Amino acid sequence: MDTRTAFITTAVLLGLLAPACGDDSPCANVDCAGHGDCLEVSGAAVCTCDEGWYDDGPTCAESPVCDATNCMHGACSVDRDLLTCACDVGWAGAACDTCDAGYVPSGDACISEAEAQCGDPDAFEWRDAVMYFAMVDRFYDSDGLVDPVEGATGDDGFGSSGQYEGGDLAGVTAKMGYLADLGVTALWITAPFENRNSRGRGTNDPRWYSAYHGYWPSPADIDYTDPADPDPRPAVEDRIGTEADLTALVTAAHGAAGADGHDVKVLFDYVMNHVDIESGLLAAHPDWFIADDGGDSVLCAPKNLWDDPYWGTRCAFANYLPAFDFYQDEPLAWSIADVVWWAKAFGIDGYRLDAIKHVPETWLTGVRSALDAAMPDPAGGRFYLVGETFNYDRRDFLKSFIDPDTKLDGQFDFPLKKRLCEGVFGTAGLQTLSAWMDTNDGFYEVEGASKRSVMTTWLGNHDVPRAIHFASGQITDCARGSDNGNSWTDDYPQPEQAEPYERLGVAFAVLMTSPGVPLIYYGDEIGLAGGGDPDNRRMMVWDDAALSAPQLALRANVRALARARGQNKALSRGVRTTLTVNASTWVYRMGGCGDLASDVIVAINRGDVPVDVAIPEGGYTDLVTDATQAGGNLTLPARTFRLLRAD
Repeated sequence: MDTRTAFITTAVLLGLLAPACGDDSPCANVDCAGHGDCLEVSGAAVCTCDEGWYDDGPTCAESPVCDATNCMHGACSVDRDLLTCACDVGWAGAACDTCDAGYVPSGDACISEAEAQCGDPDAFEWRDAVMYFAMVDRFYDSDGLVDPVEGATGDDGFGSSGQYEGGDLAGVTAKMGYLADLGVTALWITAPFENRNSRGRGTNDPRWYSAYHGYWPSPADIDYTDPADPDPRPAVEDRIGTEADLTALVTAAHGAAGADGHDVKVLFDYVMNHVDIESGLLAAHPDWFIADDGGDSVLCAPKNLWDDPYWGTRCAFANYLPAFDFYQDEPLAWSIADVVWWAKAFGIDGYRLDAIKHVPETWLTGVRSALDAAMPDPAGGRFYLVGETFNYDRRDFLKSFIDPDTKLDGQFDFPLKKRLCEGVFGTAGLQTLSAWMDTNDGFYEVEGASKRSVMTTWLGNHDVPRAIHFASGQITDCARGSDNGNSWTDDYPQPEQAEPYERLGVAFAVLMTSPGVPLIYYGDEIGLAGGGDPDNRRMMVWDDAALSAPQLALRANVRALARARGQNKALSRGVRTTLTVNASTWVYRMGGCGDLASDVIVAINRGDVPVDVAIPEGGYTDLVTDATQAGGNLTLPARTFRLLRAD
């Protein structure tokens, strides 16, 4: 029964309907717009209208029609002349075409602010990662064999050495279980490519060095006419292993169970600025490299050309390391092909790009484009490219190299390293650190980029003195690097007291509970001692009996922090909210993930005396001890931290 029939039947039953006849009938001049019949009801003309039309006193007017444009993301309904939309969850507006309060756009969808901030907690994201840098030659010797370079300066008796010491790729593979248990989810290894076979002088240094560090690449004259089958095949540095050893390492990492529920990702160090002077590539293509009128490399150091707007991307680091001329098409294409080949041949997940400011932007954009094309479905939605730009203060300069769509995903956060050191170990204090970190969170995001920027945060690396000596107060300048005064010396013994290791643990607590990919430089988990390069590259200690109780306690804390980060996404994806802070204590919440991940309260005491701090009321689980904790007053012993997950 249609609407009009129902109206007539009801009117008849109620005795309201009268015949419409004669010239004096109310319906005499009513035609209902041709879409209905006129009936007299209680002496008045009433139109009984067709489907899609309604009585509009007395005529039939057309009702609006629902179509795809009326309610973009919702259900449309019509009542007489009124079209209404019942919007889907997350959508609002008269046409359901804007995001509701608490929701934000994401492509063609509106997602909750929590989901936008924190994503899918079960999916791998690079911002969850904990990175470990293993300098292969100094990490673990699997076979007791070493192939030294003639004439290179050996161990001085205190740990400094310019010689190969025997660590190998198989040694890294042998310790994969250790790394996974430590909470490592991304492994960065030194450049595994064939390197210089003879010794080389250090800068302003009378000693001789080998290429144990991987930064003196010496490729043959490799022809990349067929990018998938170069001739000859690029070679792995034979002093650290074979191609099969490198494949086994990557396979072992990808087969390991990380604390984040995913496998361990692998990054290679890639050195693109130069080749060794003995390289077959240089011999075959000398015109691909920068030289002065006399045929010599233009050195960066003597005239301080490191940041020169012209020579900064052309100067050489040493007279035996001629720099590529990437302003020419042929060497640029060769280098990009080489980058892609190593990535695809070994199935790695990212690169650490050495000294990125010393190559033109065209190299970086070309590499990003080529990698995106060659590896269209990388883990976490990106083949992670992180650059090294050694600058502690120029955040805008570091950011200029970042764009996850076209350039780097992030950089090593040198400015954060300096402020974290000053805030935890120095006199600046946690209040100053807190305020600065609030400005740093999100600083490197690029407007319009399809992905977030992901910085790598750190306390120690292979270019600066070991972190334990900053924590002990032996080094007070948090920007101090390696120099002739701290590199070959016995002045940096292993600290004996517990306090430096506890302070280093506190600094790791801040690092592991903040945005970015926190880095553990091999040995920093045990507070390994060492001054500047190469003293900061001592052999890793594997005998627990040789470690002190404070070293073992530090390693246990680093492990607990790394594993907590992997298992609690609020620590890696959440937003920091400071609850209380002063010079010595800092209590903050990492949260904003809603039902996707519980908030975590982080409480820090860098001071040398116990203190009481307040945490919000409620029930908590300690992520280090698994004990329960009530809200309210919390006592923090000296140089300690607590991670409390809200229940």
